[in-house]
Amino acid sequence: MNKSNWKASKERSTPFALHLICWLALNISRGFARFWLYPITLYFFITSSKVRSASKNYFKRLNLPGGHGYTQVLKHIYYFSSVILDRVYFITGRTEQFNIKIYNENLVANYSRENLGFILLGSHVGGFDVLQYLTSKYGQAKIMMDVSHNSMITDILYSLNPVMFNAIIDANSDNVLLKIKESLDESRFVAILADRNISNQKKVNLSLLGDEISIAKFPFTIAHVLKKPVVVFFGIYKGGNEYEIHFKKLRGDFGGDRASREVDIETDIQLYMEYVQEMIKTHPFNWFNFYDYWGDE
Repeated sequence: MNKSNWKASKERSTPFALHLICWLALNISRGFARFWLYPITLYFFITSSKVRSASKNYFKRLNLPGGHGYTQVLKHIYYFSSVILDRVYFITGRTEQFNIKIYNENLVANYSRENLGFILLGSHVGGFDVLQYLTSKYGQAKIMMDVSHNSMITDILYSLNPVMFNAIIDANSDNVLLKIKESLDESRFVAILADRNISNQKKVNLSLLGDEISIAKFPFTIAHVLKKPVVVFFGIYKGGNEYEIHFKKLRGDFGGDRASREVDIETDIQLYMEYVQEMIKTHPFNWFNFYDYWGDE
């Protein structure tokens, strides 16, 4: 079980380095900025035993033909670094240089056309900010996140587009449920990363890649409390300038009574994790939980 607290994973960069890579990306070219991903990847590979261990443990569980050696770990870190760099472009709306394929877009298109607020559940599989590619169609999503974690990189990246700050719902605030309800009542959609255990929230234990993990119950519960549709989202990095956006239906109606709600929530959580497992088996280098996710250490 993932007893290890992901919040203990410290930011390992500096404001100067982050500002520099953002400046290079926006003022020179993506190709030039991507050149620096090679030394960055090597730096994290050499200096972070926790990152190496987490990556190797993940690939052991996947049991892929390529094994779980240093080549896989290096590529894994490189994919993560690439997605972090591309956040600069998605946040600032500079998406014309990407080739993005969208699967099952009709799910969100229908909810938006009907002016239905809905919940979009993401994960640390692929890039979350690729969602900004769809802002022109469906408006700016409200994003529930723990602003205290990785606050430096979040502050620097989102400062590139101040509108993003206004879109954040702090997961630690006392009135988080009210803020989510207000957004949904305004026919907006609220995006939540749902694949981690949050210490001050109720959790659910289930299986991923053959072993037990735990994730927060709250993101799934609020959909049933507010009776709003739920769609699962993945922004998969394919390499180069290629991305895929996948939408998968989780729940569209809430016909059960209060007594059956707990069973329905458990069913939703299980289906969500099945989607996650399916996606990481298809796109293994898009798993971006670089800590002891299963609590093996």
